[in-house]
Amino acid sequence: MLSEEEYQDAKWKFNHIPSTITGKPRQHLRAIFREKIHEHELASCYPSFEPLNYKHFYINYKTTEQTLIHLIEAINDSDLFTLDTESICIPRKPNEPALIQLQIIQKNLFSYVIFVEVRHLPNMHERTFILIQELFVALFNSNKNIYIWGSIDELKKFLNFNLFSSSQIYLSNNINLQDEFKIFWKQYHPHKPKLSSTNDNILCICETCLGIQPNNPWSLQNAVAYQLNQWLDKHHSRSPFDIGLNPTLVHLNSKELAYRQTMTT
Repeated sequence: MLSEEEYQDAKWKFNHIPSTITGKPRQHLRAIFREKIHEHELASCYPSFEPLNYKHFYINYKTTEQTLIHLIEAINDSDLFTLDTESICIPRKPNEPALIQLQIIQKNLFSYVIFVEVRHLPNMHERTFILIQELFVALFNSNKNIYIWGSIDELKKFLNFNLFSSSQIYLSNNINLQDEFKIFWKQYHPHKPKLSSTNDNILCICETCLGIQPNNPWSLQNAVAYQLNQWLDKHHSRSPFDIGLNPTLVHLNSKELAYRQTMTT
């Protein structure tokens, strides 16, 4: 969340981009300032998002066989999951895949949140690597429902890590919640024209009035804000997810440890 001074500064810069900056650079600058302003306004209007109880696990070269077997059993016992991926930004190059995030939603609504650190995997010939592959075999199964904010095709960029095949990822029942939410919002929140002859001050929250273009997908942050009335902090969405999130991977000072904790909570 910005300070009031930073917020006003961002608004001023958004409205006073030099005329010498044109084309894509101008569009890029406007998008940056617009995002900062919108993020601040959501944070000012809504309380922080509060997840249900969960326990997180890291999958990397230090993960034990016992932990992996336990997670495979948890996947076998559940049929409800969420999945997300994170990449790292490379200047003037395509983003590189770095992290797979998997949530196992258990029957008591307690969740396991798993961070698969693909830049820190064990050797392919080790037993733990084979168990990680078995974990994904258990996940990509016809009786598993996986909710994704986007397409399961996100996982194609992770194929080079040999954790699963391109055909495996389509075996589960994959639900693109981003597309489903857009359909839901259009159906339940049509435009409400304001009648000048009445004192009706009801705020219209159709896509157009919220500034969401008809052909544009919803961001998860906007969906959480307008449907749940909570602010989902996406401040760390461009973080270096390849640094090793598990604090046991390398020796960390207190500042480095605190930074990793903010990335995984």
